Amino acid sequence: MRITNVEAVPIRHELEDTFANSQHWYNSREYCLVKIETDRGFVGWGECYGPIAGNREMVEKWIAPWLNGKNPMHVRELHEKIAVRARASYHSFLPATTISGVDMALWDLRGKAESKPIHELLGGKRRSSVTAYATGHYFRDVDNFETLKELFAEEAKGHVEAGFAALKAKIGLDRNTPWGIEEDIELIGAIREAVGDDVRIMADANQAYDRTEAKWVGRRLAEHDVYYFEEPIPVEDIQGYAHLNECLSVPIAAGECWAFIHEFEHVIRNNAVSYIQPDIPSAGGITTVQTIARLANENNIPCIPHIWGSAISIAAGLQIIATIPGRTMIEFDRTPNPLRDDIVANPIDNDGNTVSIPDGPGLGIEVDQDTLNTYRVNKI
Repeated sequence: MRITNVEAVPIRHELEDTFANSQHWYNSREYCLVKIETDRGFVGWGECYGPIAGNREMVEKWIAPWLNGKNPMHVRELHEKIAVRARASYHSFLPATTISGVDMALWDLRGKAESKPIHELLGGKRRSSVTAYATGHYFRDVDNFETLKELFAEEAKGHVEAGFAALKAKIGLDRNTPWGIEEDIELIGAIREAVGDDVRIMADANQAYDRTEAKWVGRRLAEHDVYYFEEPIPVEDIQGYAHLNECLSVPIAAGECWAFIHEFEHVIRNNAVSYIQPDIPSAGGITTVQTIARLANENNIPCIPHIWGSAISIAAGLQIIATIPGRTMIEFDRTPNPLRDDIVANPIDNDGNTVSIPDGPGLGIEVDQDTLNTYRVNKI
């Protein structure tokens, strides 16, 4: 079997209501998908993290010409060769997001060719379902802080009513709003008051603070029994993460902005986090994240993959999560997103507090090509 076509599929949906985290405001959801076809009719799908621009060009102009004609069943070999070629070609730039999307599509294709789910190709599943936590609580374009606080509290109640017993909220207001770190703590306090003591709360700062601010915030998050404090400071500051992880009682979590094994080895070696969160569409794909999960387990660190994308990345997350030893969860984005809910014939949804692991071949989902095409963009 040989690869006959490698295609970037850019999709985008304009949001009715903008929202923000500490890094920037979102007015759309967009993804660069990867579609790989073979001479035997099998098709694999993957997803690159980040903007369409850059990912699309890398897939179609640089990876596709080399990958066409190759045997898609040799996934790990192809992954390694693409990474080596990229380092030789670009030196200081290694296109992790693009490699991740291609790797994911290759695993999906191989699973379909062998009529097996990816988790079986990776050694077998350890669970049939996984505990889910609801992601949401983004900043909104409102005139006063009391309104924002009320929105956070109401959203939290909605997650609990939908069956979730854990949720994650954004903090780091002073980067994109008129408010600051005191109000960050008020938001978490409003959620705790709204949902009670039995619901697990995580706080995600998206690298909003310096070390001093992060210590102040972390100590106050502990007062609200926050389960973990995600990305408190810039991800380049590994020693800062190690310092916070040592001095704060609330555990530190991070990983969505690190890529490939060497970066995660550095993080783990420095005891920089208590929970590690590789993102499959950006960390190096399924090939890399399986190794990260194994490495984390060997060092007694729970691996909870970061997931914030289309139905394709959610399915990939579930395939990896099925194989992770020890404690884990799935991040379940609850913000409006038809690219998550509509582009597959069998959407992934929660059943109360859990999400089931798909057992179909490959990623276990069926892409609805007609619906997908309604979100396809040609220029961006």
